[in-house]
Amino acid sequence: AGAFTVLAENLFQLFAMFWTDISKDGKMETCALVHFTGVLGIHPRELAYQTAYGFTPTLSAMAWIGRLLLLEYALPLEAYSHLKIPWPSRTQYPDQVQRLRDQIHSKYMRKGCFSPLGYICERIHHARTIATREGPRTNISWSPDLQVLSIAGQEISMSGLRQAAHLAVARTEQRARKLMLGLWPNVDLSKIKDSLVTHRPGHSFLSEAENQLQMSFKLLSRRAFSRDGGFSLKGPGRKRAIQYLKDRDELVKHMFGAIHIPSGMPARGEELRVIRWADTIAAPRNIFVLQGRIVLVFSYNKATTVSNKSFYIVRFPCPIMSQVLFVYLTYIRPFSDFLARQLQVTLAMSTNPHLFALHDTAAGCFSSNACLKSLQLSTQGCGFQLTMKLYRHTVISVVKKHIPAIIASFDPNAPSEYAMFLKTLAFQTGHTIQTHSRSYALDNAYPAKLQSDLIDRYYQSSLMW
Repeated sequence: AGAFTVLAENLFQLFAMFWTDISKDGKMETCALVHFTGVLGIHPRELAYQTAYGFTPTLSAMAWIGRLLLLEYALPLEAYSHLKIPWPSRTQYPDQVQRLRDQIHSKYMRKGCFSPLGYICERIHHARTIATREGPRTNISWSPDLQVLSIAGQEISMSGLRQAAHLAVARTEQRARKLMLGLWPNVDLSKIKDSLVTHRPGHSFLSEAENQLQMSFKLLSRRAFSRDGGFSLKGPGRKRAIQYLKDRDELVKHMFGAIHIPSGMPARGEELRVIRWADTIAAPRNIFVLQGRIVLVFSYNKATTVSNKSFYIVRFPCPIMSQVLFVYLTYIRPFSDFLARQLQVTLAMSTNPHLFALHDTAAGCFSSNACLKSLQLSTQGCGFQLTMKLYRHTVISVVKKHIPAIIASFDPNAPSEYAMFLKTLAFQTGHTIQTHSRSYALDNAYPAKLQSDLIDRYYQSSLMW
């Protein structure tokens, strides 16, 4: 451990020397890291310069690494005591903000300064300007009959994509039925009461008193601990109970793909992996029951973080997955939580509000890598393996070629197809169609920016897909 610490500290000192190498005469090409970025700009196979669009991610990655290293250089978490000139930890600086702002940022991290990071920031800005002018790279091609899509060295047939969706749903339903131990309630979602506007910690459709669902899992518990179920807290039945928890985790992994693939236009992994079935203090839930259907409502998306303009996205799982989701949330999940506490395999007394979480996870949800593995698990045996990014490109390409109705002109502020008479009514009241739709006569059963007209349009998109 001592030798490794010495090596790590000296290696970090070398990295710091690279990133703090300031040009005295303005000739940045003499800096080692600047020269290295030039080498990275050469395509490894074609031996020609990379395009601006292809090179910008490499520069961004280097800038990200450089900022982390310079932050540690400025304010070390712990002292570097094995160097010839020891570096103090951040606690030795009386004003850490002044140290970072005046001595580090202006000298090494600002665009335009004569440091490697300043040079890289300038190149990123320049490359983005060129990339905007040239446009993104093309990445797909279709067969003449539009039945086979080529992307990232893989060929995906329309029949294979349909098979992936059907297999993902069928495998998930099969696992859910196995976990129900021979029970499968006849669920009528149209009778389930829920509210899109109620928000309080722990609330979900399970909390609605009219639904009488809070103790439904006891039916499954009695079956599991009966003579036929064979569960027990000790002895041979304990192994069977622990296996049940492992099978429950496998169901959750399969559910990710079974929800992601057939529910309409695909979400980003970062949006989907944090789905909550219950409200939390910080964020509302994503799963609702509306008009006899399970509805997934998302208010977080990449466009929100870029433009600071929030809007809702709604996705509808297929009917089979709606039933599976309801059964999982009503019976399997609460019984698994109860079973894990009784077996003492988890110490968490609170319930995890995330949908995609394992039985021994108290508060977290799936990582990005776990989402990728779940998606690949769903497409197993279909002749192709997709990442989250490739799947999004695949679906959007399919939609452009095969479902032109979905990409028709659509304004979320005026989601209904206004006839000429309704346009006349809007103009007669002295405002535009958008104002007529988003500011007047808003139903208080729905959020202001998620009225029933907009939900209906989202449902049609999911149904077509």
